[in-house]
Amino acid sequence: MLFDEIHKTQSTWVVSDEQLQSELRVSITAVVIPAYRSFMGRFSQYLTAGRQTEKYIKYQADDLETYIDELFDGNPASGARKRP
Repeated sequence: MLFDEIHKTQSTWVVSDEQLQSELRVSITAVVIPAYRSFMGRFSQYLTAGRQTEKYIKYQADDLETYIDELFDGNPASGARKRP
């Protein structure tokens, strides 16, 4: 998935200024999460329980927020992987 690739790459990037690192994360979250929640709201009616929703929806919005918080600290993150 594209998100997995981006997360893998950008979680190894280092932004040593903690304030800038925080501002980047906040800015990314402010753009990505509302758009993702809107997308999920529009299309969730088509993904009812029991229809293998995990096949189509890999992450919940809360998952994405957690993964965004792992960006820019230079640690290869293991978080962006398929949930059990």
